Amino acid sequence: MDMKLSIVIPCYNEAKDIASNIEKVKAYLKDKKIDHELILVNDGSKDNTKEVIESIEGVRALSYEKNRGKGGAVKYGIESATGDYVLFMDADLSTDISAIEKVVELAPNYDLIIGSRHAKGSVIKKKQPFLRVFIGRCCRLLVKMLFHTKFKDTQCGFKAMRTDVAKQIVAKQQVNNFAFDVEYIYIAKLNNLSMYELGITWSDDRGSTVSPIKSSLKFFKDIFAIRKHKKDYYFDDNKPKKNGNGLLVIMMVVLFLLVVAALVIFLVTKSKH
Repeated sequence: MDMKLSIVIPCYNEAKDIASNIEKVKAYLKDKKIDHELILVNDGSKDNTKEVIESIEGVRALSYEKNRGKGGAVKYGIESATGDYVLFMDADLSTDISAIEKVVELAPNYDLIIGSRHAKGSVIKKKQPFLRVFIGRCCRLLVKMLFHTKFKDTQCGFKAMRTDVAKQIVAKQQVNNFAFDVEYIYIAKLNNLSMYELGITWSDDRGSTVSPIKSSLKFFKDIFAIRKHKKDYYFDDNKPKKNGNGLLVIMMVVLFLLVVAALVIFLVTKSKH
């Protein structure tokens, strides 16, 4: 299949490692003879990420001054994509780049390909700390309850879509933080797009400065915002079917889970001190 792949990589304070990581990606793409464009999006970094990505040959370097969040950076990159299929992945290469070739193979058959750390065939080389694992499980349970998804991992930073579909999805995008992955999947589900969960090889980035507690609170806030915007996510003018089924009950269960999660986090944090 003759296909051009657009690869979007959001960058926030990545000046230290981005150049070497991009060289790895470029070498891989050249070896596999994958027609591509690399789009690096500087998400209002505080360091000199902007200057670094602009110095890398063979890439499209995009920037804006005010930080928008990872979802905002991905959206900005997708809007500029010119390929037939668009993939976004993390700058730290936590997902092994061998998954790119699998995306190219699967692309003709699916509208959306979801990289997964828990699907069949996935390999975790370096696990996350207990607190992040626990919060991740709570988030997955919450997503399944609210959106009735069958996927085992919505938060892996490796996803690919037909570019025409991707542009339709980001046009509907409401959130820019870490829950944007859920929003993309939910929009795809509401519009009956074909999706595939791809097992990937993954390693935890212990150098991450993202606070698991702060990010999880933003995540919980955003997923309720996503649920609220359901009627805005359809591609056509058809109104969604009214569903008055037990949303109150679901929210009560969710509230209970959040209280339990907060208690466990508090106990774990306290025990470390």
